[in-house]
Amino acid sequence: MGLKKSVKYWINKQYYIKELKKDQRFTTEIPSKPVFKEIVFPIYDKPIVTIIIPYYNQQNYTWECLKSIFQNLPDISFEIILVNDNSSEKFDFSFIKNIHIVNNTENIGFLNSVNKAINLANGEYIYLLNNDTIVSKGFLDELYYVFTTYDNVGAVGSKLLNQDGSLQEAGCVFTKDCTISQIVKKEHYYPEVNYIYQVDYCSGCSILFKKHKDNNELNRFDIQFAPAYFEETDLCFDLKYRQGKDIYYTPFSQIVHFNGVSYNAKKEETLTKKQELFAKNLKLFKQKWGIEINKIQAETTDQRLIELCGNKSIIFFYNKLPAYDNNSGELRLTEIIKAYKNLNYHVTLIAPKNRITNSYLEYFQKLGVCTFYEYLPNRDLIKFLRKFSENTAISWFYTADVFTKYYKKISSILKPKILIYDMVDISHLRFQRAMQNNEKNSSLKKAYKNALKNETIASRTADVVIPISKEEGKYMEKFCSNEKMVIISNIHYPKVNTENIPIFDDRSGLLFIGSHHHPNIDSVQFMIDEIMPLVWQTHPEILLNIVGDVNLKITRSHPKVIFHGYVPDVTSQFLNNRIMIAPLRYGAGVKGKIGQAFEYYLPVVTSKIGAEGMELIDNKNVLLAEDAKEFAEKIIQLYTNKNLWKKLQSNSEDSLKPFSKDELFNKIKEIEGKF
Repeated sequence: MGLKKSVKYWINKQYYIKELKKDQRFTTEIPSKPVFKEIVFPIYDKPIVTIIIPYYNQQNYTWECLKSIFQNLPDISFEIILVNDNSSEKFDFSFIKNIHIVNNTENIGFLNSVNKAINLANGEYIYLLNNDTIVSKGFLDELYYVFTTYDNVGAVGSKLLNQDGSLQEAGCVFTKDCTISQIVKKEHYYPEVNYIYQVDYCSGCSILFKKHKDNNELNRFDIQFAPAYFEETDLCFDLKYRQGKDIYYTPFSQIVHFNGVSYNAKKEETLTKKQELFAKNLKLFKQKWGIEINKIQAETTDQRLIELCGNKSIIFFYNKLPAYDNNSGELRLTEIIKAYKNLNYHVTLIAPKNRITNSYLEYFQKLGVCTFYEYLPNRDLIKFLRKFSENTAISWFYTADVFTKYYKKISSILKPKILIYDMVDISHLRFQRAMQNNEKNSSLKKAYKNALKNETIASRTADVVIPISKEEGKYMEKFCSNEKMVIISNIHYPKVNTENIPIFDDRSGLLFIGSHHHPNIDSVQFMIDEIMPLVWQTHPEILLNIVGDVNLKITRSHPKVIFHGYVPDVTSQFLNNRIMIAPLRYGAGVKGKIGQAFEYYLPVVTSKIGAEGMELIDNKNVLLAEDAKEFAEKIIQLYTNKNLWKKLQSNSEDSLKPFSKDELFNKIKEIEGKF
């Protein structure tokens, strides 16, 4: 980046950070004289969740809490149990319809009030909510999302904000010697608190868990901790260490908590008395969970987050967030990231100039990936990476350009045990092949030399090199030893059931899918100029559907060629077209479009370049062609021959076996064996 561009970018970033800070701050006030009016909550015969709200006095806060629920009604079914713990200030909430009000005849405290309500609950899940809170949209649905998306979940807690919009808590962990560490001292929009991650416990002021254990006993607070303090911590430890469940925090459930309101509601209790109760229950907690606490060796919060993942961590580096729905290479990277998450790694994704407005950001955050975006005026990436300086085992670089640009800086900050260079494809080979058709193209020659230089440095420097196929692995032996290579191809698996997809007679048209990379542009021009005119001589009714942002680089039009552009969900294209065609004349790597066609049981006509690295057999898995005449003949043959079409379709699943998730997990184990 030139000096002028660097200065312009820096100025733009300062403005962005200023606006980010402004947008993320707000103030929430409780009116001193609220207007009480009737609220009618919906009724469900079988609520999924029971919301339990205990309260003692402070009716204004309780009213605002209930009102905020009504203003942000969950999508899932629920009921509300409001427990009045014998408040000294008399107030009747019966004007709020369709909630269950429990009036304690004596003051029994938060813990016993919750246990009493759990006994009365009809929901499969229990959601504890303090009365001194204001909920926001998605407060309950996002907690439930973690249960329905993640495996083995015991409890999920919310992001808690103070009334000025600052961060109050983003989950809690224990460090060595039973030091309690609430995850705070950050702005709530910082990337390190904006993804789903495991914690030791979450505050009881907003936490979701199942009513019953797997053995059908109730999940309730231990009455030893009555009337309060450490009850939710103890419950989370029980869920984790006795029931074998994991505890999660999600930032997508966001609650404003007026910290100290419920704590100070009982004016008759002195501060000294509360401190004594806290100390008593802390001692009790240590006695009960001493064995588990002593196993915690982490000395910092960041270390503990990785320790909860079995001390397994990996950081991925790329120049942008993977556009998994836009091109096959970045879909492959996304599948690799997901595989490491499924193996319980703590996963971080670094795209240096990423911003909070990125449309792909939430997807990775909800996968449980700590995803960097710019959040400080200066040196934010350096400060962010230093949190992992002693805890990161693997640094994974996607493409040679990214490796050569960042590996020295990353090695000095993180000191990872292993540097991985993920080739994606052999770029210099792709440019070399392109030059055969464009000998006078100086930009291709320059790109070839630059790619060759970077790929040589990356392959010789990295501890592990990841080719995408056996053929490319063999080729790369010119640059590095075979012992340091682990082949990871594209990851594919069936996306539809064959019983539910259209038959041969219900389909029409040809499909090409591709991004705006040079090999795809060349393929589209090859089809329009040379292949399709031969097809249309005898079959003028056949339409060519081109999907993907390749249309950004091709401005021409044709009445029988439809440019659909980027399509977020391509399912209908794969199900309604009769054939996928991929007449690639140059390129490198394994072509994701071919595997994607197999995922939808769509027969393919392609070239040897298109089928490269996939171990496909002509007339069994695909039809192969090279020149325009041969492509036209194979397209017409497959388009009109139902038996041949069904034969190729029936072999689609076998074609995917080398690209399965199981194969990916085996490759990750192979990498783990290298350090």
